[in-house]
Amino acid sequence: MIEKIKPRSIHNPTGSYTHAVKVTAKHLVFVAGQIPMGENGKIVGYDLNFKDLNHQSIDLAAQMRQTYANFKAALEAAGASLKDVVRLDSYVVISALNEYRTVGNKVREEMLGEHQPPGATVFVAGLMPPHALIEISGIAAID
Repeated sequence: MIEKIKPRSIHNPTGSYTHAVKVTAKHLVFVAGQIPMGENGKIVGYDLNFKDLNHQSIDLAAQMRQTYANFKAALEAAGASLKDVVRLDSYVVISALNEYRTVGNKVREEMLGEHQPPGATVFVAGLMPPHALIEISGIAAID
């Protein structure tokens, strides 16, 4: 069971998250960082034949959707779902900061719906492989 906690002394969340959750669970599922790699082993939203390494040639929204799909698949393989997530952390390449500000919450809400787990968004210098702009990891709690 997941109970959202909204402290009166803290501002309302400014994005699609909850300040804290209280969890009663029999099992915890820890999902390693997932990146926007498709089943074919290639990064989505990036054309390897395109020679410009500018991040603007990479589709961040497509990468986020694939990353969430991979995260969801890992959860489901462990018997959990996105609604069971009690912590969700995002790592975004700093060069995609402005694009993430416009696309990030929109795609997150699209993928998670009303469920708004706590977590952090951290901007990083780069990820492996280099054409990945986002990585997400998290924890789910199931009975």
